Amino acid sequence: MLSYLHAFHAGNHADILKHMALIQILQKLNQKEAPYSFFDTHAGSGLYSLQGEKALKTGEAQKGISKLFSYCENFQAQERGEPLPLAVKNYLEAISPFLAKDLYPGSPLIERAFLKENCFHSICELHPSEFEKLKENCALQESSYNFGPAKKFVQSQAKKIDGFKNLMALTPPAIKRGAALIDPSYEEVSDYKAVEKTIVAVHKKWSAGIIMIWFPLLAHRSDQIEGMLAAICAAAKKQNANANILRADFCVDSPQSHTETSLENNAAQNQNSPRLYGSGILVLNSPWKLDQELEEALKFLKESGAFEKAPSYSVMKI
Repeated sequence: MLSYLHAFHAGNHADILKHMALIQILQKLNQKEAPYSFFDTHAGSGLYSLQGEKALKTGEAQKGISKLFSYCENFQAQERGEPLPLAVKNYLEAISPFLAKDLYPGSPLIERAFLKENCFHSICELHPSEFEKLKENCALQESSYNFGPAKKFVQSQAKKIDGFKNLMALTPPAIKRGAALIDPSYEEVSDYKAVEKTIVAVHKKWSAGIIMIWFPLLAHRSDQIEGMLAAICAAAKKQNANANILRADFCVDSPQSHTETSLENNAAQNQNSPRLYGSGILVLNSPWKLDQELEEALKFLKESGAFEKAPSYSVMKI
């Protein structure tokens, strides 16, 4: 199925977690002068309007990034003498130019803003209309939006192709240092097995790569989610008992906040509670101090009052 459109959800709590972690990983890769490879398997269209019909219909951005950004502006204006946590600060600085235009960047545009010269960047999107928008938005980033200087990549490629197959085919990359972001929509239950199978195989042949998996937290899919994560971690530990694996979860509600029913019953009962009560990331070859930086950031988000309910979170090394 190709029905998922991220425009309904851009800038929500899941994007905040995912993009904070993504930016910290990119920052750490940039600490060395050497170029690197970066793969984005499910890119979406790359840029989203926060005032568009889809965003306003769900209101997820207003409850997510819009509230957080306003809170952090007030936090800094109050001159409390305490800085924002590093991951929050870096995240807001990266997306502020987009927010100023009522836009929110998807992961491919964030990556392009951070990638150094001579890096390799491969981004994939299978949805036909989203892929066309992705190509347009990547071109706009380098021209009229002017969010960052033009850069000379070894190769920057946007492909309308299955991201799992592309990652399998191109790893290990010619530039061995690097990372991959895997965040499918998980529309189909088969996506969980596809993520597991792909990551286990890719990590086996590209053991040096940082692999970041985003996953939803859905009560009715808890068995598939936990099974997928357990299998990936077990395979990584079997390959290297000292593998550095990080898991971080960020929840804005409880697992019981939504009762899964048929679409007909859902409408009849006016069941408006979101199915996605939170989300998480799993990072293989997690960079140094990423766990501490996310711990500080998520603790800040929990205590900020920027969300309708006080979030909960966990950060653990596996």
